[in-house]
Amino acid sequence: MCPSPISWRHPPQPTEIWLADHPAIAASIVWEDSGGPHAYPSWRTEWKTELQQAFELAQMGSSIPVDKVPPNKIKLADDEGVTTVLAHTDAWAYYKASVARSLAAEIGMELRWSVTGYTAQELAQLFDSREMFLWNTEHEGYRIDLVHGDITPAPPAFSWKFIRSNGLTGDSRFATLARVIDWCRANLKHFGGGADAANMEDIWQYRGRPPMVRVLTGTVVGRHPESGIGCWTAGCWGTVGLLRALLRAVNIPVKLVITANHAQPWFMADSMYLSHGDDPYNGLTKATPPIPAEEILIDQTTFNAWFGEGVSEADRSNNIGRRTRELGLQYLPDYLLTTYCNDITNLRGHEDGWVFRSFSMNYTVVQLEAENLWNRMDKKIEEFGGCDHIPR
Repeated sequence: MCPSPISWRHPPQPTEIWLADHPAIAASIVWEDSGGPHAYPSWRTEWKTELQQAFELAQMGSSIPVDKVPPNKIKLADDEGVTTVLAHTDAWAYYKASVARSLAAEIGMELRWSVTGYTAQELAQLFDSREMFLWNTEHEGYRIDLVHGDITPAPPAFSWKFIRSNGLTGDSRFATLARVIDWCRANLKHFGGGADAANMEDIWQYRGRPPMVRVLTGTVVGRHPESGIGCWTAGCWGTVGLLRALLRAVNIPVKLVITANHAQPWFMADSMYLSHGDDPYNGLTKATPPIPAEEILIDQTTFNAWFGEGVSEADRSNNIGRRTRELGLQYLPDYLLTTYCNDITNLRGHEDGWVFRSFSMNYTVVQLEAENLWNRMDKKIEEFGGCDHIPR
């Protein structure tokens, strides 16, 4: 059940008047077309009029028409790697609706945080079309590249209503991050197979980057219908793309960072990251009792120590997903306990067991033994009543 439109605390202004009073935000609203990038102050009158119309609908809890699953201009063979190219009309509609939704939230004071204090780089994640897709001359359309995330974004009004109806908006920007991460932990599943068009169609019924609407609402995998509906995500690249597009609807800027050929989200305004885009649904983050979702995030100091300048490529690679291993060592998640029971059944010791494999990127057996890992697991399993009673 979608929430009712939020009542306005102050009467809304025309966008042009409000943006004139906020020149940094006006300058960050950039639309790219075949003629290059165009900042809002230089927009043609009809563009500004169309944005105003989109804004007026957004302020009433509605939206201009935006296709939930826009057609992909590229016709892909089964074995081709996927990308999505949007027609001009689809890209322009999404862009106008996105900017309008962000402005409605800001001007209407619908959120407990404001974009007015954001840096130019942070504002660009919300308002610059090049952070959503890039003009592609070859296909005469707008291409969604991996740097945008492996996702075809949903209409901004859909994202806004999804967040609101699922109770994901917190009292602060950081609290909202934690709730969204928690939703991802509870619902997302890593896809299987390759990034070819045939596999994408089998999972998401779309020959292109996974449609965000279908990631959030779930699909049935054609070759495994017995598995039922799942909220499948295209790995770390898909999840970071999802986080970027979803949180843009509530004015939280997220940038995709590439480390060791993996994607990580940088929650810019709060200087927080995930050590890997897959961290939320990693088995090591799911424990009984639950691990607080905010603990899955890492701060800037930790990110720099693991992935910053001066860190070797080998160590950067080994540190992908490191936060989940730290949490696993601290909280002894259900997956780890089940793995330990499997080691016991198969007479595997500490050094050759699968428990150690879960930590070997960052810990030695000696270090894990010093943390009393196996004895602590024995105790927790006993508290559950034995291996057969570990939560699944």
